[in-house]
Amino acid sequence: MNEDQIKEVLLREDQAFSRLYEQHQEIEQSLSNLQAKGFLTASEELAEKELKKRKLRLKDELYRRIIEYKEKMRSHE
Repeated sequence: MNEDQIKEVLLREDQAFSRLYEQHQEIEQSLSNLQAKGFLTASEELAEKELKKRKLRLKDELYRRIIEYKEKMRSHE
């Protein structure tokens, strides 16, 4: 299984993974909304930086769970 296939399985079967993925998508949308503004105030720039940090942490956690699943599948072969 490749990572995209594993992600689809986890989205269907793992509620915690699904919640993390939804949070990641929500942050992505918030960042898109901010970037669409063109000019950001100082507080918006700060919010953008915080959103990017949170998005990266979520991405790392999602990837960790994908790798964990992949390793579990290998051990069952």
